[in-house]
Amino acid sequence: MKKMVAFVGSPRKNANISTIVGEIVRGAKEAGAETKVYTLSDMNIKQCQGCFHCREVEMCAIKDDMQLVYEDIKEADAIVIGSPVYMHQVTALTKLLIERLFPLTDSNFKPRFGIKKTIMVYSQGNPDANSFKTSFDINANVLKVMGLDVMDTIISAGANVPTTSGNNATLMETAFQAGKRLVE
Repeated sequence: MKKMVAFVGSPRKNANISTIVGEIVRGAKEAGAETKVYTLSDMNIKQCQGCFHCREVEMCAIKDDMQLVYEDIKEADAIVIGSPVYMHQVTALTKLLIERLFPLTDSNFKPRFGIKKTIMVYSQGNPDANSFKTSFDINANVLKVMGLDVMDTIISAGANVPTTSGNNATLMETAFQAGKRLVE
């Protein structure tokens, strides 16, 4: 059975990102995958200390909720990371997650646990879906180094209220189908 791990990087519960990620998860479950969702605002994740302990071993020296995340990512076939866009970039919660994924690479900056198919999900107030493409491309390149290969990017543009995404049937179907494809 395929395994998928999803991360909701929005501080707002039951808003655009959790709605889209929820549809991706629903699609993955329908395709037979085992899924797990982490809500980053509920987690204790400290900032990277740059100690390079993870260059020697497969784990970070910081003992916080990331220890569970590493194990789940190691066993996963697919990853979903969702974040609203704040100041042209992912939230601070999501940035913490991404920085703390450094132990997924070895001392030669090669992925330790293989390549994981990944979907990135963004919501943004700007109605132009391409407004933050440069930031999204940078995120995809950073994640690729760690073995998270972004296969799809889902953007909810013009999402100024928490219900925007859930009220967009086309977007919800896109997310559902992306979840199915991610684990097939």
